[in-house]
Amino acid sequence: MEEKKQKFNRTIIRLPNILEKLVAAILLVGVIYGGYHLIVDAFSFTSPDIDALAYMESLLVSAFSVIIVIEFVRMLVKHSMNTIIEVLIFAIARGIVAGHEESLSMLIRVMAIALLLFCRKYLFKEFDFEEEE
Repeated sequence: MEEKKQKFNRTIIRLPNILEKLVAAILLVGVIYGGYHLIVDAFSFTSPDIDALAYMESLLVSAFSVIIVIEFVRMLVKHSMNTIIEVLIFAIARGIVAGHEESLSMLIRVMAIALLLFCRKYLFKEFDFEEEE
């Protein structure tokens, strides 16, 4: 009876990791699909009346979205504080590069990235960079 209880407990402990990896696999399929469309969009500038600025903005938004999902998948698979900070930095940077916001909002985003980099450099200990088992 005790052995069955321990086996059940081990299964319950492993189940969240298995589910995270399943979600990561589903997201990877989406990344492959998004990456394919990013490549197609990158080489679809055949029409002469396409606004170059709008084209580049659309391309940047698509590229950042694919990168953020890749980093999110890495965060699901590799449990470390460093990967969490990287996902946050990419998400905030996407808003800076691809967004059209007022100066104060952009300044707040830059300060948030600086704060995250400061935390990663000076507040993290060595074990924060190690992957959880």
